[in-house]
Amino acid sequence: MKADDDCYKLYEKIYFFEAERKEKLIARLNLPLAMLVALSSFLSYLLGKAPPSTHTAGVFFWIFFLWCTICVGIGIFHFSQAWRIRNADLAIPTTTELEAHRQELLAYYGEGGEELANSFFFQTMADYYVMGATKNSLNNDKRTAELDLLSKFVIWSIVLAILSFVPFYLYNNP
Repeated sequence: MKADDDCYKLYEKIYFFEAERKEKLIARLNLPLAMLVALSSFLSYLLGKAPPSTHTAGVFFWIFFLWCTICVGIGIFHFSQAWRIRNADLAIPTTTELEAHRQELLAYYGEGGEELANSFFFQTMADYYVMGATKNSLNNDKRTAELDLLSKFVIWSIVLAILSFVPFYLYNNP
């Protein structure tokens, strides 16, 4: 029985670890979102005074500007992927549902079967912890990969935005 209790506590700890990890990963989406919005605003400003493509500065501007726009678009895609994964996470049923299940087990096993009903209930909870921790761990790994790609494309977008600003500045400030 001691080994069962240890396993139950381990599964519970892992489940809550993955739930906390999910919240931390979701919170990490705030900064890239702000950066994508700032980049989009910056690009729209540049677009308003863009040099013509017939000018040498304009050719370089448009090359960097278009690549930056593509990177921002890909970054937005990875942001949405990381954000939407949260809908696939597995949560433990509500306390009301769990208590109803426990009462059904107690009613099914009747008088004298309380210990057996409770052991089945704890096995059900352990199963929820195992299924939830597994599913949430896989989702968190996917979310981490999407955040990594998002970060890379945001960095590339910043670099390309700066590179597109150089010919923009040279054209607008002769």
